[in-house]
Amino acid sequence: MQMLCRRSPKWGVPLPSFDLSPALGPAGRHCSDLLLKASRTVQLPCWKCNSCSTSAPHLHVHKFILEPSCDYLRALFQSGMQESHLQSIEVPVSWESLNKLVCWFYSDQLPVPTFDCVWENLDPEDKLEQVRTYLELCWLAEFWLIEGLHEECYEVVISCLDSCTHLSTKVIQIAANLSLWKFAQVAANYMAPSYHQLRNSGELDALDDDLVEMVRAASVRLSHTTLAD
Repeated sequence: MQMLCRRSPKWGVPLPSFDLSPALGPAGRHCSDLLLKASRTVQLPCWKCNSCSTSAPHLHVHKFILEPSCDYLRALFQSGMQESHLQSIEVPVSWESLNKLVCWFYSDQLPVPTFDCVWENLDPEDKLEQVRTYLELCWLAEFWLIEGLHEECYEVVISCLDSCTHLSTKVIQIAANLSLWKFAQVAANYMAPSYHQLRNSGELDALDDDLVEMVRAASVRLSHTTLAD
């Protein structure tokens, strides 16, 4: 129970680990009591489910596995109201984000990019889409009160920006659209050294005025820090 509730183990007790992902396979679907669907789902022409007739892409999950990790879902399932008997929930994220979320619920492991030659050779838009999934999960973690997930996603986003700093010009607007102002500020800090170049090239024109000001302020702070050193 300590493991499922994600509580910190006592000092000297081995760190618990678990992997319940086999329950997502055919053997575990017969006891599934909930379908999760993504609100943003791309067309999957080869999609087919052998366990039900639902045509939209979905995942068969188990309420008792989701409950200990998510305050929102636990409150929903235990409320006794009509919503507590839902057999399907549409999660307000993309299909890619939903798959990462469920993997985290079942294995306590967040799928992350491997920053190797494969990552280096990805198209910039593909890299951005990967970062977008973690930003979506950060937003969902705040909305659904999912302890621990936000911090893990934050570390992944930072690693992505460290590896590919020019993504910050797109990440800042995505973060702002999701009201993730901490991430917007982080992106602004990455953009700060190139502020004048970005302004002169017109790359800042697509951003909201308050985001441009955020980058300018970060550039000023960086200049003052450099002069002080």
